Order: sequence, then structure tokens, then C-alpha cells
Amino acid sequence: MLIPLLLFAWPLTPGHADIPTQKDPPIRVWLNDDGKYIYGDRAKVYVKSAEDGHLVVLRSDAQGNVKVLWPVDVEDDQQIHGGKKYEVKGRGGREAFVAEDTTGQGVVLAAWSKTPFDFRPYERDGQWDLQALADATGRQSASAGDPETRLRIVVDSMKGGGQYEYDAVTYVLYSPRLARVGYYPYPYAWGGWWGYDPWSGYSPWWGYRPWWGGPYFGARAVIVPRVSGFRRW
Repeated sequence: MLIPLLLFAWPLTPGHADIPTQKDPPIRVWLNDDGKYIYGDRAKVYVKSAEDGHLVVLRSDAQGNVKVLWPVDVEDDQQIHGGKKYEVKGRGGREAFVAEDTTGQGVVLAAWSKTPFDFRPYERDGQWDLQALADATGRQSASAGDPETRLRIVVDSMKGGGQYEYDAVTYVLYSPRLARVGYYPYPYAWGGWWGYDPWSGYSPWWGYRPWWGGPYFGARAVIVPRVSGFRRW
């Protein structure tokens, strides 16, 4: 009986190698209101990196126009500290951008690198050269239908073939009539609170939600692994 007791009393050795640990992604970007906007909404963009490094944040709107959200000016500091959440501010400390399209989809892409990005190809008189950004992305080419590819073309040129990590998030612009009308009666419980709405006679969380569905009725959170990053629709 002594041997079994000794076996049970044997001290446990650390077995962390067998326990998978979830690490923070190299770079993450997300939006307020889950990226659901109507005309005139002010969009907030947040980023967080796992390590210290350099950052550039780009936006492609529903028309395919490309703008740099971070840094605001070419000469601004690119550096960020790992583990710290940043809000990407526009000029004058305002929100990152204003939803100026009536309907459609846009993409915000954040790229992180250990070494600085080279902004010289897109600089003119100390400002971002919007024409150079448009020329680089080739909005009339095959990339016009893929805003993420359009933004990666710009980042690739800023790195000159160097390595970087990125994250991209899609935002959706709805018509005011559809987005603000509320919920429509439908025999399906979306979930949530079960209260009575005096305006419609239904629970505010009972029925058809304008955000529910595919690209035109809601943004789906689908993460697709990539070699140099991951994509969030």
C-alpha cells in the first residue's frame, strides 16, 4: 500500500506546454456601434497591438476612395505601445471619420510593423497626397471590387516588400429609413429583453431587426485566417 500512496503524494510538475494559451493578435481594429452607420454618423476607430511597433490605419469608403486615418499628418508619430488601446482621432481631436455615404460598405484596415512605414510616396507638401493614394490602388482595376486588397496595395508599397501584420473590419452604411424605423413584427424571437413596446405592440427585441441578415441587413462576424493577418467581415 505504500507505493500507491507515494504516487499520489508525488508533486505535480508544471504541464503548461500541454495547455494551449490564447495570445493577443499582433494588431486588432474595431469600430463603435459594431460598424453599423447611417449618413452623418461619426465613426470611432480603436486599435490595439500586442507589442510596441509602428501603425498605419487606412479607410476605403463605399465609393472606393482611400484615406489615411492614422497618422493624421505624414510627419506625425507612427509609434504605439503594445497592450494599450488607442482611439484613432481625426483632425482637431474629432472622431476618425464621418459616414458620408448613403448606403454601401467600407473597410478600415490597421497595419502594424516593428519597423517604420515609408510614407514618402504619398506625401505632398507635408500632407497626404490623395491623388497618389488613388493612383496606387487603381480603383478602375480588378481590385476595385475588393476594398481590403485595395488597402493592402497601399500598405505593401509603404513597406517596400517588408513584413507587417494587419487586421481589417468592414462597416455598413444603411439608409436612414431602414436603420431608424425600429423592429418589424415577425414570428421570431431574436432574444434579449421581453418588454412591451407601446408603439408597435411588440417587445423591442421581438421581431425582425434591420441589422439581421447578410451584407445589406447586418454585418457578420466571420474571421478568416490569413498568412499575414486575419480578416473580419
